[in-house]
Amino acid sequence: MAKNTFFVCPSCGNVRKFKIFTSNFQVVEQSPETGVRIGESGVLPSLRLNDTYVECQACLKKSDYDMAVAIGKKYVEESQRVEKYNLSYNSGYVHP
Repeated sequence: MAKNTFFVCPSCGNVRKFKIFTSNFQVVEQSPETGVRIGESGVLPSLRLNDTYVECQACLKKSDYDMAVAIGKKYVEESQRVEKYNLSYNSGYVHP
């Protein structure tokens, strides 16, 4: 599991806390402001070796790992785009 992977729950939109089940099990905490992990548990072996899913800690629903990663990637890209726009807007220059 890559350390820079960002997850978003497709059910409730949570971006903070998740349980990640791949070949390993890990609990991660993320910062929506920075788009990176701010905390994670130690890696434990998963008892379900063939399962790859993300469990949202807010709504407790399981989601496909790849879907949560794809939504997370879009979330980070959009957040960076908005931040870039805000920085340029506050400096007096607006991108065309």
